[in-house]
Amino acid sequence: MEEKEYRIGDYEFETLREYRLAQEDLKKIKYITDELDIYDPEVAIQLYSMMRDKRIRFKSEIGKSFFWCISDIVAEHSENMLAEKQAKEEQEAERRLPFHIILSYIAGVVCIVIAIACCVYFGVSEYKDHLAAKKLQELQDKIEQNSLVWNDTEKETETENDEEATETEETEKPLMILEEYAALHEQNPEMIGWITIPDTDIDYPVMQSSVEESDFYLRHDFNKQDDKNGIPFIDARNQYMPRDTNIIIYGHNLKSGLMFGPLKNYLDEEYLEEHRTVQFDTIYEKGTYEIIAVCLAKVEYQDEEVFRYYNFINAASESSFQEYLYNIEQLSVYDTPIDAVYGDELLTLSTCNDYTEDGRMFLVAKRIR
Repeated sequence: MEEKEYRIGDYEFETLREYRLAQEDLKKIKYITDELDIYDPEVAIQLYSMMRDKRIRFKSEIGKSFFWCISDIVAEHSENMLAEKQAKEEQEAERRLPFHIILSYIAGVVCIVIAIACCVYFGVSEYKDHLAAKKLQELQDKIEQNSLVWNDTEKETETENDEEATETEETEKPLMILEEYAALHEQNPEMIGWITIPDTDIDYPVMQSSVEESDFYLRHDFNKQDDKNGIPFIDARNQYMPRDTNIIIYGHNLKSGLMFGPLKNYLDEEYLEEHRTVQFDTIYEKGTYEIIAVCLAKVEYQDEEVFRYYNFINAASESSFQEYLYNIEQLSVYDTPIDAVYGDELLTLSTCNDYTEDGRMFLVAKRIR
């Protein structure tokens, strides 16, 4: 059977998902170019800033090409401004004493050096973010491919499993890694699962390192290479099979939109209502969660007797669980009851927030049974 081609102009796409993302980017680009004069330097600079800060997001090669087009316009405008400035300085220098000419020359050189340094800095930063995103996309593609294979084989083996169920009913089944995560877990055994929030950019593997290096993945990627973006990881104290009452996942809040950057959108109640579901799978089982609280807190000093949300791992009793819920309500952004009862399995997503010094933002979700 001949494979279907996904093509837009000169761009080819391997999957339907990539093709649809490209279509979405085309709509955004058309809207922008219809409404704005992108060749106006001020407009181009504003667009460049919004795309850099991920206020306007593109998810395909077509979108990236548009970004580089805007970058070229901004760069050309900067060069023209620099040339005009140098021309003025040269004209003024002709009327000055030699000492002033030397000072003007030095100032010009300094300006050029600073401009080059800024361009290099932003270029390197952009390139690193691009590489990080590309590596994550490769992991996401592996999971998507493995999921397709897993769904097909799962249907074929359903009947066999039903027949074997009665024979193994009285024996304890060994833990089996889900097929879709097996290859990645073999690549890095510290991968313990995967987190996805539908209709957001959060779609990442979840790691866990040793207690001795509890924040290792704060500054390393999936392959344990140095990476300022890090990758989401669960608290080193957590046990995910058998499961603790509350699994805590940490991730950076990045302006680029990577990792847990999108969590700040939950400070908008309308956004919360439209994105309440979180999919968190361990390597052994799948799990769907509903967000029940959006909270703001801070890292407290060790000698202070205060509630620390990041220390709630297991509920020793029903009363300790209720005490936890009470404290969460005090930190909640929204004045709504928290729908949870003793025995619920909780998931906490934690990230930085600069609303105060050492500020933190965290979401609490409960597993849907």
